[in-house]
Amino acid sequence: MSEQAPSQQTAREQAEQELRDSPREVPATIQDPALLLHELQVHQIELEHQNEELRRALQETEEAHRKYQELFDFAPIGYLTVDRMGLVQAVNEAASSMLGMQRSRLTGRQFGAYIAAEYRGHFTALMKRIFESLDKRVTEVLLLRSDGTTFWAQLEGAAISKEGKPGDSCRVAVIDIHVQKQVQQEIMHLNQTLEQRVEERSAKVRELSEELERFTYDVAVDLQGPLRHIETFVDRLGRHQEYDEEALRYIEHIRSSGERMTILTTALLSFSRASRMRMRSAPLPMDQVFKDVQRKLRPQLKDRNVRLTSDPLPVVQGDSGAMQLVLRELLDNALKFTRDQPDPRIHVYAQDLPREHVLAVSDNGVGFNMRYRDRLFNVFQRLHNERDFEGAGVGLVTVRRVVSRQGGRVWAEGHVGEGATFYVALPKQPDELD
Repeated sequence: MSEQAPSQQTAREQAEQELRDSPREVPATIQDPALLLHELQVHQIELEHQNEELRRALQETEEAHRKYQELFDFAPIGYLTVDRMGLVQAVNEAASSMLGMQRSRLTGRQFGAYIAAEYRGHFTALMKRIFESLDKRVTEVLLLRSDGTTFWAQLEGAAISKEGKPGDSCRVAVIDIHVQKQVQQEIMHLNQTLEQRVEERSAKVRELSEELERFTYDVAVDLQGPLRHIETFVDRLGRHQEYDEEALRYIEHIRSSGERMTILTTALLSFSRASRMRMRSAPLPMDQVFKDVQRKLRPQLKDRNVRLTSDPLPVVQGDSGAMQLVLRELLDNALKFTRDQPDPRIHVYAQDLPREHVLAVSDNGVGFNMRYRDRLFNVFQRLHNERDFEGAGVGLVTVRRVVSRQGGRVWAEGHVGEGATFYVALPKQPDELD
């Protein structure tokens, strides 16, 4: 009452002022008190003012309702008001058009009836979550049109607040996502098709690779016999006959070519065996692997003043035989390219990365130009003259092949005249060995 008193007083003051400004004639009555007449006139004017205020408020309310109704009716997406039981209380033109039914036929019916049977559980769960709080909830369903066709829709719902709590009804927005869903399904189908094709191609590549490895192995084995015969006959020719200088040069050329072919076939056999060797992943202490390889290298180290050192090395997941082969090839490579150094140094160390153990073999040898680093791991590729450094160009290829079969990777860094470092990264949680 106290809150309304000021407005009532104002209305009375306005009424009294208006009465003073333009007195109204009232038919005289017998014994009609002037005070009573004044009060009646004031109340009449006061009521007229209040009525005018109510009429303006009603017009504003009706205008706001009209604007809201227009927004509701002509919104580009579907809107519904649904009660706790799932009954449609109100629906706009967009939702009516989506479902292909008149608004009057939709009102009062279960909205779940227009959802494909396999997705009605989604709508039931959505309604339950909507009335648990005032937060917006979302789900995707397949809706049914009146002609029996279907389309994908996203439902976004929120309870209508009543005294700060979910009331007895909610607003549900219906967004047509049929095109987006079709695109998603097409992308999924294409991805599945692509994965299948990749698997088929990968299987074909593996099959061809295995066939090539078998062919390489067979060729290398078959060449060894004829090469031994060539070397034997050339040796006999050189011992039992007198030849002029040109003939001797030819014989020496045949001998050196045969030796080169023997080196190549031996390297191919080693690479083929490394590619076909059986592997078993297990915890492998690289400190012990280093000691084993170092012991096997003693004959090569005996006549050289090489400082071969190692930091503490980690336990990795890998195959023992494979990792001995990797470390042996890398150390052989380092020994070869530090041959002309007055103070040759080779150091083995490790780096611990979040997902990998990285092993490194560093030397202070001749190094290489980083522009050609990709050629290091290609078969028969050499960055240095064959006359200066022997070899077939297969050792580092073997390293890459063996490491890749264990899910790892290899790379190298170096500078001409400043040495090189070769890195082997092995995953801490490898997949099944290739």
